[in-house]
Amino acid sequence: MRNLKMTLLTDEQLANIAHDYFLSQMNIADISEKYNLSRYLITKSLEDARNKGIVKISIAQTPKRSQKLESEFRKQFNLKEVYILEDLETKNQDNEVIVSYAAKQIQNYTKSAHVVGLTWGALLRDVINDFSEVNREDLTFVQLLGQAVNAGKRKNQLVQEAADKFNAKCLTFPAPLYSVNTSTVTELKKEPFYVHAEEMFDQLDMVCASLGTMQSLESNEFFMDNYAKSVLQNVDSHQVAGIVFGRPYDINGNFYKPIEPHICGINLDTLMQVPNRFIIVKNHFKEDALLGALRGNMITHLITNSGIAEQVLRKNKSFS
Repeated sequence: MRNLKMTLLTDEQLANIAHDYFLSQMNIADISEKYNLSRYLITKSLEDARNKGIVKISIAQTPKRSQKLESEFRKQFNLKEVYILEDLETKNQDNEVIVSYAAKQIQNYTKSAHVVGLTWGALLRDVINDFSEVNREDLTFVQLLGQAVNAGKRKNQLVQEAADKFNAKCLTFPAPLYSVNTSTVTELKKEPFYVHAEEMFDQLDMVCASLGTMQSLESNEFFMDNYAKSVLQNVDSHQVAGIVFGRPYDINGNFYKPIEPHICGINLDTLMQVPNRFIIVKNHFKEDALLGALRGNMITHLITNSGIAEQVLRKNKSFS
């Protein structure tokens, strides 16, 4: 007797049915026979698989770029390359297109690169997941900063995941992102791993990052309870426009310099000498962060959408 209780179908079973239908291209009747379920339940399971995110259907679209906005951004912010994608009908579509487009552009630049630096973040992880797998044994992905302590998955380092996509090498950085005691950072810099990392930092062809906000830093309770008093001493959180490479800055692109001795990882001067610095922005609430990063010349290559770009230009005019 056929099982009519959909509650007995696990996510794995839904995935198997979806695989048979979408990838193996089996028809409903054959799948029904295979799993001893009614055709109605097979159809319902396909719908459930989509609703639960087990199946994601996307239609490839060539993203349209705003040449006018791109020209204005190059003119105002002295960018090498800027990719501003026209807004689509929904936020999800915008996000998917930005991730896909960023993956293609960054992967194109890696063809001539040998050392690529990465930070962290859900957006950067999505971009890495969208890379095509290639063989680049001469390429090394380098972790630019230490690990954010007691943070969520969004702060996990991504160099190994990127290296796996390219069959490349990776260099991790086994240290905390911040240290309360600046003498600890001074001593760590004498360690062989730190010396080797700094040698790699000097060879960077490109770095890729997304922008953070003060709110994202404040959401880490462990950091706020144990590090903020020392690391962010005298910082007015209301004046922080964004955070990039572990460093807060204001709307005019001025970094909070007292944090430097507390940071484990690439120093600011070395970072600003990297010839290609890719920043990807897809969230509208990061407009101030983007404007500050642009004003501070932190970015050489920008990927975003037209809605964010237009708002940044308006704010740049009003804050001038």
